[in-house]
Amino acid sequence: MIVKTYSYRYAEEILQHPKHIDAYNELIEICRGCPIPVFAGKSTKQTSKDVVQQVMNTYFLEAFISKGWEAEPLATPNDSEDSLRSDFRKSFYTGDENSITIQVEVEFGNVASSYRNYFKFQLSYSYDMTDICVIIVPSWHLANRIDSGVSNYEKVLREIPSAKLSITVPVLVVGLFDMDDAGSDLEIWDLKKECTQLKVVQNKNKSFTEAHIRLIKAYVERINNLE
Repeated sequence: MIVKTYSYRYAEEILQHPKHIDAYNELIEICRGCPIPVFAGKSTKQTSKDVVQQVMNTYFLEAFISKGWEAEPLATPNDSEDSLRSDFRKSFYTGDENSITIQVEVEFGNVASSYRNYFKFQLSYSYDMTDICVIIVPSWHLANRIDSGVSNYEKVLREIPSAKLSITVPVLVVGLFDMDDAGSDLEIWDLKKECTQLKVVQNKNKSFTEAHIRLIKAYVERINNLE
């Protein structure tokens, strides 16, 4: 996957500081390793919708966990049953007894979900639970291969600068692109070569979860072995 970034309130500049560069490199490496999981015929009515969102979600879950990130951490100190949770969080120690904590949201849902992410970012920051926030979104082109109305990098870039009075936390926006700048398609992961059951790749219900996770874990292990 090709990765592009946008730095809001100097998030990228902070992460690229020599003290934090390892954290930045780990994050970008995980994003670049994300596959373009294609299942031809996923939608019989909309043939252009061929990328399987559920595989990408599970990829990030397995990839972040494999690097020691906490999954579904609380976004606020409130630990009630209906409390808000983020996707991932990790503290990186700088060697001088200090650390930088990064909170991540992976967003392949509809546009409204992005606004909830900003709200969670600001809450966590105000409670001193994170220092930098990251939102990972597909490009407009990739989003349209997933579904209609999916949040996308280009839209986030148009919106987030206008929220400077309400979003005070540094945010790194990471865009995932399935095409290079010349407009050429990148290599896909043809899921049908490894699994012919759409219900498995989409993890339709609990009976398919084990096979679904096994499929993505094998991919993550291949990626990690190439590092």
